[in-house]
Amino acid sequence: MTFEPKKIFVLEDGKYIELTYQEFCGHRKSDIAYSDKHFIPLHGMLMEVSEEVYKEFYQSRRRQKYLDERSVENGDFSYDMLTAGGFNGEDILIDESPDIADIVVDKLMLDKLRQAISLLTEREKTLIRQYFFEELSQTELSRLYGVHQSNISRQIMKILQRLRKFL
Repeated sequence: MTFEPKKIFVLEDGKYIELTYQEFCGHRKSDIAYSDKHFIPLHGMLMEVSEEVYKEFYQSRRRQKYLDERSVENGDFSYDMLTAGGFNGEDILIDESPDIADIVVDKLMLDKLRQAISLLTEREKTLIRQYFFEELSQTELSRLYGVHQSNISRQIMKILQRLRKFL
């Protein structure tokens, strides 16, 4: 044993009895045999447990050691590694979930915009659709309508001003 445990808890008649390390070593030399008992370390102490608990404890410990070794081999990084003092490494993670208030405002604005667009003339709706949704340039629209590009620009600006008034 590489360390001397502070206390040792031994099961006797279904109850735990606390022993010092010296008492435990003394019992080992007497007629009470602990060689067939199973102990696990717990906060600098030893605790007698059943064989199932003992196996589960060491399987879990080996699994964690295996995972730690794999993490080192793969160069894995955990934000938990940054946890120190009063700083929690997970605090630097950015919450990328959308803000519900922003979603509601966006939906309300879209509803208002749809209502405002419905008040436009068919020609104005077509021009807005072509410019903003079909992404035709003002030059392409001027060729399509047979007017100067500055005329298309003025028409779009007028339509946008009307939409702003509606909103």
